[in-house]
Amino acid sequence: MQTSLPTPIIAVVGSRHSGKTTTVETIVKGLTQKGYTTATAKHIHQTNFTIDTQNRDTWRHAQAGAHTIVAVAAHELTTIRKTNTAKLSLSDITEACEDNIDIIVIEGFRSLIAQDLTVPKIVTAKNKKEIDEATQVFKPILAFTGSVTQTETGKHQTPLIDTTKEPDKLIEIINKRVGPIIKKNRETKNTISININGKPLPLNPYVQKVTRNVLTGLISTLKGTNIKGNENIQIKITNPHKPIN
Repeated sequence: MQTSLPTPIIAVVGSRHSGKTTTVETIVKGLTQKGYTTATAKHIHQTNFTIDTQNRDTWRHAQAGAHTIVAVAAHELTTIRKTNTAKLSLSDITEACEDNIDIIVIEGFRSLIAQDLTVPKIVTAKNKKEIDEATQVFKPILAFTGSVTQTETGKHQTPLIDTTKEPDKLIEIINKRVGPIIKKNRETKNTISININGKPLPLNPYVQKVTRNVLTGLISTLKGTNIKGNENIQIKITNPHKPIN
């Protein structure tokens, strides 16, 4: 039985002001043009940073004690979760991305991904010293970008790419690495998934088909429903909380 592979992750790492965000923009734009659905995650170092704005309604919700705040605007849905992120793992961060994402591009998080061989890196650098240091810290490295010049890269075999002049070259390097994974994941993508206490339950194609047909058949009998077969349906069963004294 074929099973899906983990959603591929590409990490963009480097020193401050070395061009990480510009490189992320190049990657996301190029992969989107190839038809991939992309999610991004960025590590923000400022201790007191918040995406919220003081004295706005959502900020007031949080100040009142809400741990999760969902803001719904005309063209955007934002979820703000108040939590301690110090001990988050890479999987904790990537799990926040949608299920239908083909690839995740992360900016920063060097301590989480430095020696993780499952996460290919694009390293941005300003000079040869930063390239030399990166080769000791990060593995594997697909390419270097940034303001460093070709003459400064020395004898490194890893390609140096100018994202302003040859973005397609960077995209092709990434696509060569993740394209086959994305193709397989699309071919074997579950049409139904069941998680028990956060752990996915393996379902072969036959069980998926039967379970889907049974559930949609049952739901279609409910008043006010009109099942056409292409809906996204979510069913969540939880244990009630113990009474609070």
